[in-house]
Amino acid sequence: MTRSTKFLKQVAYHSREPMVELNQHGVIQNANRVAEQLFKLEKYGANSFSSLKLLGLEGKHFDWEYLINNLSLLPKIVTYSLGSNTTTYLFSLSADTDAHQNEPAYFLVLSPIVGNGNEVETYRVAEEKFYKVFHLSPDAISITRVADGLFIDVNEGFVQLTGYQREELIGNTVLNIGLWNVLPEREKLTNDLLNNGKSFMEASYRIKGGELAEGQINARIITINGEDCLISVVRDLRQQKAVERVLREREEQLKIINRATNDAVWDWNLTSDTLTWNGGMERIFGYKPEQIEPKIQWWEQHIHPEDQQRVMNRIRYFIEKKQEQWFDKYRFLRSDNSYAYVYDKGSILQDENHRVIRMIGGMVDITDRVLAEESLLIRNQQIAEYSFFNSHKVRAPLSRLLGLTHLLQEDLVSDNEQRSIIEKVRLAGEEIDEMIKEIAKIFY
Repeated sequence: MTRSTKFLKQVAYHSREPMVELNQHGVIQNANRVAEQLFKLEKYGANSFSSLKLLGLEGKHFDWEYLINNLSLLPKIVTYSLGSNTTTYLFSLSADTDAHQNEPAYFLVLSPIVGNGNEVETYRVAEEKFYKVFHLSPDAISITRVADGLFIDVNEGFVQLTGYQREELIGNTVLNIGLWNVLPEREKLTNDLLNNGKSFMEASYRIKGGELAEGQINARIITINGEDCLISVVRDLRQQKAVERVLREREEQLKIINRATNDAVWDWNLTSDTLTWNGGMERIFGYKPEQIEPKIQWWEQHIHPEDQQRVMNRIRYFIEKKQEQWFDKYRFLRSDNSYAYVYDKGSILQDENHRVIRMIGGMVDITDRVLAEESLLIRNQQIAEYSFFNSHKVRAPLSRLLGLTHLLQEDLVSDNEQRSIIEKVRLAGEEIDEMIKEIAKIFY
């Protein structure tokens, strides 16, 4: 239904709300009686929008450029002080646009908000809170129209996240910009909003330049000037996802190492005093996961009583002095109550304050090597003792034999041929004696 110009003028004239008509340059063309009295308007052509001196509750003046670029965000809560009157009047500012004689015309309506000073302060505080949350938040916040995804407003966080300037977004749509990387994710968001009025999900999107990013979206439907709008808070997850990927890769690497190694790998959190093990504890020492307590005391109690004090003193000294690597050899109790000889080695991790917070290491079963070394030592000792015994048993008669050859040579034998034979026997005996001496040196 259309209304005549005369009828509309009558409505504005009798309205109790200040109404103002402005041209495309912000010059006041018409005003009703309430507006004339409120803003002390005399000659319309001599007054522009700036002469209204409207002030937002966040402390910012409304200029003409802001108004025409943000019509969809209105009504806006504004204040106006009349001359020297210190009373602050609170209005809800709304605006609309139309064509008048082939030129744009803007219509402003200021609806008074009736209340006392406390309510004005309440509105001011609420507006200030919204301003801080929206504009100062490090998260990316946008307001879009539900019907077509048109951007109504974005904060600096959204500009920083997407790489688009605010001017590129306002008045454009989400689909035109191409932010959504996977359209079914947008459909899921829409369905959540239609069913629940809110949505909380992770999604991938494309920032300016085509780079793929990941974010966490918290969105709700709100009503602005009678239209359903979507306010979305997007938290950038790129760094978090990168860290998660690195952690997953390291976890996979650790799993591969755990399967490939025969070590019992351990991780000691000194902050909580908890100790965790890999599968090596079961493979090497026979303990089922449910038999292992995640406490440092459990490990300490399984060290051989004769080694326990020494090992604990050394590891505490290592942590206190923040030495690069700790290692020790000791005996560790198996699940079958026998003891294994182990070689244990670990390194510390420090926080930004150089406090030791973790220690990671691995325990190797060296029982076979130790037993082999002990067996070899015993065997060498036995050989040495046997060699010593036999060298004395052999050298004693050999010495007597050499003595007899000397007597025969000097006193009893006069025949030169016999003397030559006896000399050969003596030399052979001395060679045997030297060989026995060299053998004895090997073991002593």
